Amino acid sequence: MNDEKAKLYERALALEKAARKEAEHTLDEKLIELYTKTKELEVSKEKLEELLQTKTSELKGLFENLVDAYVLIDLTGNVLKMNDAAEILLGYGSHEKLNLLDLVIPGERLKVITSFKQLYEEGFITDFHVKIAIADDSIRLVHINASIIYNSKYQPIAAQGIVRDITDEKAAEQQLLDTQNRLNTLIRNLEIGVLLEDENRNVVVTNKRFCNFFNIPHAPVDMIGQNCSNDAELCKGLFQDPVLFTERINEIISNKKQVLSDELVLKDGSALERDFIPIYEDGVYKGHLWTYRDITLRRKYNEAIEAEGQKYSSIIANMNLGLIEVDTNDKITMVNQRFEEMSGYSKEELIGEKGHEVLLDEDNKAVLLQENDKRAKGDSSSYELKVRDRDGQSKYWLTSGAPNYSITGQLIGSIGIHLDITKIKNLEAQKQRLLYKLEKSNNELQEYAHVVSHDLKSPLLSINALVTWIKEDNKGALSENTLSHFTMIDETLEKMEQLISNLLEYSSIVNDHDVSRDVNLNRVMDDIVTLLHFPDHLMFTIVKRLPTIKVDRVKIQQLFQNLISNAINYCNEENSYIEIDYEDGVKEYTFSVKDNGIGINKEYHQKIFQIFQTLHKRQESTGIGLSIVKKIVDLYNGRIWLESIPGKGTTFFFTIEK
Repeated sequence: MNDEKAKLYERALALEKAARKEAEHTLDEKLIELYTKTKELEVSKEKLEELLQTKTSELKGLFENLVDAYVLIDLTGNVLKMNDAAEILLGYGSHEKLNLLDLVIPGERLKVITSFKQLYEEGFITDFHVKIAIADDSIRLVHINASIIYNSKYQPIAAQGIVRDITDEKAAEQQLLDTQNRLNTLIRNLEIGVLLEDENRNVVVTNKRFCNFFNIPHAPVDMIGQNCSNDAELCKGLFQDPVLFTERINEIISNKKQVLSDELVLKDGSALERDFIPIYEDGVYKGHLWTYRDITLRRKYNEAIEAEGQKYSSIIANMNLGLIEVDTNDKITMVNQRFEEMSGYSKEELIGEKGHEVLLDEDNKAVLLQENDKRAKGDSSSYELKVRDRDGQSKYWLTSGAPNYSITGQLIGSIGIHLDITKIKNLEAQKQRLLYKLEKSNNELQEYAHVVSHDLKSPLLSINALVTWIKEDNKGALSENTLSHFTMIDETLEKMEQLISNLLEYSSIVNDHDVSRDVNLNRVMDDIVTLLHFPDHLMFTIVKRLPTIKVDRVKIQQLFQNLISNAINYCNEENSYIEIDYEDGVKEYTFSVKDNGIGINKEYHQKIFQIFQTLHKRQESTGIGLSIVKKIVDLYNGRIWLESIPGKGTTFFFTIEK
């Protein structure tokens, strides 16, 4: 019994030992497996951290280099971060405190608040447009796509968005839309019938004028999309030749080539002109454009012009002006009879020849070729030509040249009308010779006037000296009557000397523009007031400040001084006055010298400007003063005239060119 217990005990111990050993072995395996798993997790963690770092770097690069503006904000609109593109767009730096709501213009804020609510509730917004005021206060229209950023518990913590400036894009779209609207309005109101068809002959656009031409009862907008393949058959009855009308349309569409100015005659006698323009895109046929114009009046005008041409052809052939037509190569295509007479050549000798080679020498060829270049540009002009006729004689022609166009407006050459001015040129040459002789004679006469005035003054001075000596030698012995006679001699000598001086002054007035300068007339008046004696009973007034004009100062002072002196001499009443005034015209000044003196009868208004003419026999008058005035005014291409009422006064007017 004891042996069995001992065996059982030993067996139990063996089993316990075996179980413990097996348990230890199993634990070792579990520990090894756990260690292995731990190492694998550590490797995975390192890989995840590396991947996270890579993705973070990639997102950072994407954020920094994104072309469009990227903005990160909190849920109240405060900017947390933005890329360079956003800084450029908004004009603010990332370091500045900025809330996007502050950028929104007042009229847009309600729309922005609504969009923020949608963003918070739905998690995103797309294609949102809003106007904002950026840093420089300019208004920009932006396009926004935004989304909410959530944390691990799916709670919203921020928002991000892409912002794109579409101001210029929208402006361009609006401009394109406006252009399209204007184009549609233009097409609708054109006097030309328009029909645009696609490649399948479906109507793309048409206008009311087209519908009227073909008696179409529909509005142009109702025609869009309709097929026109059978329309030619429906409206062919409107035309004089219906078969030709339909065949011609089929031919044009089949050829798909441009056709211009194709004429159609209707049964009622009216006429249309048709153009066909095929439309290609990258070589692919996309449709065509028809345009129709009513040319009924133009045809009638052409017929009338043709009739008038026949009517006046004989007049042109026989008029006193030489007419020539040449083509674009200067080959003569037509001349009239007068041109044949002027040139000495017959029509047969001229037609087909080049005008500059037949009629001009080398010196004048360049002139004509230069004028022909002007004709090619559409210019008209007049010029002189020196030509040689068939006998080799030189002649001068005044030529008017103009471009010559065909009925379709194409330049086909030029037309020249010629007037023989040889006699006029010879007269001009003769005139120039006479003017030269006259100028020479005037110079000699002026020199002679200086000499004569000097020679005349010498005896006057001698007589004056002799009279003075006689009076001194016979002082106290001469009677009152004799002394009176001597006084008359002195006055006569003084008047003779004044007359000689005035004659010299008159002859010395010449047209010398080289001495013209800017002259302040107010200073001239100051000098005149100093030189002349104004009686106490006379008031001298300059109505308004006078201008500065370009003249010879000496001559303009002579002009005013003579007129004022003349007025002083004939203003003897109390409360007399002289007024100087002017009007500033576009091309000239008009001056006036007004007085309230004795006045001048109208019959003498021209006579007083003639030399040595005086209406009142005054001791101090030589009759030259107003002649000097007239001569000076003439030098400046002016006019002088007067208005006067006898007993009430006179106003002299004169003009000076600017």
